[in-house]
Amino acid sequence: MNLRHTSAFLPVACLLLFIASCRNETEQLLTRKWDCVKVENLELSDGIHQNPEDSLNTARAIAALETLSWTFKSNHEYECAAAGRVLTQGTYGLAEDGKMLICTPSTRNNINRYIITVLNENELVLNSGFPPLVLHFKAH
Repeated sequence: MNLRHTSAFLPVACLLLFIASCRNETEQLLTRKWDCVKVENLELSDGIHQNPEDSLNTARAIAALETLSWTFKSNHEYECAAAGRVLTQGTYGLAEDGKMLICTPSTRNNINRYIITVLNENELVLNSGFPPLVLHFKAH
């Protein structure tokens, strides 16, 4: 490689490095595959008239949620899958200084907002709704 090719490559490499460093820490930590390991506060009954069937349905829903994996990509797209099958996909964004995760499915039939309570290299905890559904994830 001669000097002219090297000098043309250097600005491109610097530009790519600059763009990569512009992603904030929340985006960098979020961008990976996450496996759901625990679900809290899921209540399918009205809270007043709970019967054994409600308890069974809640247990089944929790078991199903704990098989989910979410993948957040660097291009702000996400996928939610269970047993290797993609259930939903769309785009995501961050708000409130990286404390709010906003997921918009490709169907655009709703927008899901989650409060990020924990995010590090190994753990992601999201809160949603009222009462707050809490989803615990570990890095894949």
